[in-house]
Amino acid sequence: MTRNDFTQALRILARDQRQVVTVGQLAGIGVSEVALRKRCGPGGPWQRVLPRVVVLRRGALSAWQRCRAALAYAGYPPAQAQLTGIAALALHGMREVVAPAEVRVVDVLVPADRVLRTHTWVRVHHARALAGREVVDELPVAPLVRAAGDGVRASCDPDWVRAVLRELVWDRGVDPAELAGELRTVSPARRPGIDETLRELSAPGRARRPLGGLVRSLAALAGPRPPLWRPELRLDGVFLARPDAYWAREGVALELGPPGGAGGPLHTCGLRVVRVPPEALTARPAHVVAALRAALSSGPHGPLGRVTVHPDHGSVKGI
Repeated sequence: MTRNDFTQALRILARDQRQVVTVGQLAGIGVSEVALRKRCGPGGPWQRVLPRVVVLRRGALSAWQRCRAALAYAGYPPAQAQLTGIAALALHGMREVVAPAEVRVVDVLVPADRVLRTHTWVRVHHARALAGREVVDELPVAPLVRAAGDGVRASCDPDWVRAVLRELVWDRGVDPAELAGELRTVSPARRPGIDETLRELSAPGRARRPLGGLVRSLAALAGPRPPLWRPELRLDGVFLARPDAYWAREGVALELGPPGGAGGPLHTCGLRVVRVPPEALTARPAHVVAALRAALSSGPHGPLGRVTVHPDHGSVKGI
């Protein structure tokens, strides 16, 4: 392969994989071991971020590059691998997880017969068989329930676990029985809290409701303009929260959830948070509209000049 051919092949590889490549791919286009060591060494333009994984630039990785590097470490492609856990839940759009850029440990799911171990910031999970997957931004993602199961098994935060389970059932329509089956392998010490939450979610009146249309209708009655739906808010450039809806001019956020959960980072920084139990959308819609109107009319709230919406998140189309 000539130098020109090498350069062109490298350029295409970097473009198609956003600069995340494997050592095997580099060897395939003619990059020698000597050249690889030199370019990844001190002062070189590349960096080894994981065994067998190279990023063709220096500096911190983007959220997408971290996920793609974790998959490359797991052998994808051509080997089977999926993102799971918190990284997958973030890509699925779950509100109760941090933004993709804030995920510190990337979980990957591989078949049980693969010999692959957890390494630094990549946590490896094994499954007898990989079920159907979704592809989000060119990344293979485990099904929602499996991703949630891996996230719950790895978490040490019972409040977060309860919030995730509630969102799955109330907002995503997941059957509590399906969750119970996925979570049957959780350690006995943590099972009582999970079982209690699943019983609560299985109680009469907890069935999934068509929340999206109701929320949009009530929001339209409450204010002169539509809110941004599920935006990623940042305070001084740092991830703050992802509420269900946000009126940027007034500094008012709407969050769906059980009573008693108000507060959090939005409230702490001075924004107005209206927390609405999902059942109130159908049982007490007038109260919901009144609460939103009161919050909007008394604004603006909080340090609006410091709160921004991430350019890739937030729309007026509804949840």
